[in-house]
Amino acid sequence: MTKPAIDKPVRRNAIFTPYAALWSMLGALGLAYLGVAIFQPDWLNSLTPTSAQIEHNAETQATLMKLSADVDGLKSSVASLQLDVSGVKSDVTNQAQQTQTLGAQVTAIEDKMRLAEAPPASASAPQPQTGTDVIGAADDAPGALDTSTEHALPQTKIINASPEKTQIVTGSVDKSPAQAKPKSSAANSGEISFGPAIVKPVKKPIGIELASSSSVEGLRLNWSQLAQQHGDKLKRLKARYTTNGDPANPNFNLIAGPVKTKAEAIKLCKDLQALAVSCAVGDFTGNAL
Repeated sequence: MTKPAIDKPVRRNAIFTPYAALWSMLGALGLAYLGVAIFQPDWLNSLTPTSAQIEHNAETQATLMKLSADVDGLKSSVASLQLDVSGVKSDVTNQAQQTQTLGAQVTAIEDKMRLAEAPPASASAPQPQTGTDVIGAADDAPGALDTSTEHALPQTKIINASPEKTQIVTGSVDKSPAQAKPKSSAANSGEISFGPAIVKPVKKPIGIELASSSSVEGLRLNWSQLAQQHGDKLKRLKARYTTNGDPANPNFNLIAGPVKTKAEAIKLCKDLQALAVSCAVGDFTGNAL
């Protein structure tokens, strides 16, 4: 008799097969590589080929050189922009000064023209003859008043005549022109005559030129050093700078001032030159440092 199928022994699959062992080893190696890469990346540098390291270093140097070239270009652009801004500021300052000077000149000329056009107090209108004068003249000399005088009387007008200065004369009218001449001469003598307008230029403040540099930052450094070393002579002065040269080779001058008189500026320069400081007398112009 054959045994039933239930009684046959069941064959179990092996757990540790060569295939499973191989994948386990590969997983362990991957985990080990990740751990070294995370916690000890320096160990991997020794495993990198020398050619790869040289190529990486060359790429790094090329990137650094490109970055330095870009930074230099940005610096030159910023320097040119600073020059343009300083030029615009100086132009605006000069234009404002010229506008202020022209405005003062125009105001002075308008005042003089207004005074010249204003009528003087002595050149008032001649006083017209009143009706009483004409009546007195008619009583003394009958027939002397003709029809032309009668038509002229109603058209007589008094302009700017105060009642206090009006004089009423009751008598005959003197027909001689001797009395009319002094009035015209008195009117002419009261006129005010003005000569040609004289415009005096604005006096520029005096300053001293102490140093020059290729940048504004260099001038600030020079001014701080001079102010610390010679504070007794420069403590009351303010610092400005002027620009000359071209945008490719800029040059900035340090100007200190203002000084009251030119003699005082010359004396101050002599004192500074005695202390080995370059100094020259000039105008206190430029932009604030």
